[in-house]
Amino acid sequence: MGVTRLELLKMPEAQRRAYEKYLINKAVKKDMLESAYERGFEEGIARGIREAGRAKGKLEVKREIAVKLLASGSLEIEAIAEVTGLSIEELQGLQ
Repeated sequence: MGVTRLELLKMPEAQRRAYEKYLINKAVKKDMLESAYERGFEEGIARGIREAGRAKGKLEVKREIAVKLLASGSLEIEAIAEVTGLSIEELQGLQ
């Protein structure tokens, strides 16, 4: 609903005010949507960072357990790989 400046000036005052109110409401809605999008985007990034941190933490715990099991000599490397979910190559690198 694009109105030229001339068309706006030709409108009766009540219609012009209604159109101006429409434009203001449209701008407010656009701003609200943009703000919500930005907020959601930022929250998504923060959630992704937290989840990546948790995954890294779980991996570190698995490695710590593997190092202790390897040092104890109580299990074969294949069994440690199965229990921890780490690869045999990764376990060999921890020895």
